[in-house]
Amino acid sequence: MSTLISKTEEHLSNPAVSRRQAYVELTKLRISVMVLFTFAVAALLSASLAGTSIGLATFCCALMGMLSIASSGNAMNMYIERYSDSLMARTKGRPLPAQRLSSTEVATFGAVSFGVGVAFLIAGVNWQTALCGVANWILYVFIYTPLKRRTPWNTEIGSIAGAMPVMMGCLAAIETVDLVGWAFFWVLVLWQFPHFMAIAWKYRHQYRDGGLKMITVTDPTGYSAGRKSVVTGVLLILVSLLPVVALPTLVHKILFGLIATALGIYYLKPAIRFWQTPKDETARSLMLASLVYLPLYMMLLLAGCLI
Repeated sequence: MSTLISKTEEHLSNPAVSRRQAYVELTKLRISVMVLFTFAVAALLSASLAGTSIGLATFCCALMGMLSIASSGNAMNMYIERYSDSLMARTKGRPLPAQRLSSTEVATFGAVSFGVGVAFLIAGVNWQTALCGVANWILYVFIYTPLKRRTPWNTEIGSIAGAMPVMMGCLAAIETVDLVGWAFFWVLVLWQFPHFMAIAWKYRHQYRDGGLKMITVTDPTGYSAGRKSVVTGVLLILVSLLPVVALPTLVHKILFGLIATALGIYYLKPAIRFWQTPKDETARSLMLASLVYLPLYMMLLLAGCLI
């Protein structure tokens, strides 16, 4: 423990290490890794169902391009929200509010990362994936991010941006989006609502202090957030069953349908509890269920379509 503390103190006292860490924080690495994972799953599914494969070089270029564009979007999000970030406890330690990087440095990092990402996708993948990546970046940076200060409907826009990597994965693999790709896209869109409603409840006071118009700020009772969680949870179960159409045998279809329904009900139950009793405990349970549901559903998709 003492060794860990001394290393931490060394990093904090070393300006070079601090700056490198700040640039890493701009990428929101955990979110970017999740983006890469959904992108990769969509690409593998599309290639497999089309009876083809995606080359290793193309796949690596796609991942590098996706990572760069996602990192750029996250950095520009921090640039635009630097004032509201300084007002919230959960974000005031970010590079800009903490003055570990300047606004010019963050904007430059975002611009360079965006250019590198688009170059990777155009040169190493195809123009369709690059165009979708640019559209996703614009949607996230210039539409979703400013809307957070204007309307609680920002979540609807953000959910589309969060699911776009699925479409990019399909386009990278087969230059189109098939039925399973569309189903996966809408599953990811709908999955985000209960997930973000739980987050919005947990940080509702901070969002209010930061001037962000989240649904738990405009309706502090939590009723609207809970209702939206339940409605989208029910729709999620229905949409999650669509891939059965592409499965080869009746056994595949039945097993996939049963497991997908069970996963959906598992996610829906805490959403109902959160709607009935909006409080920190029910929001925490909903958050945990969201983190379990998505990777398990993606594993089900891979197993159902690849085996």
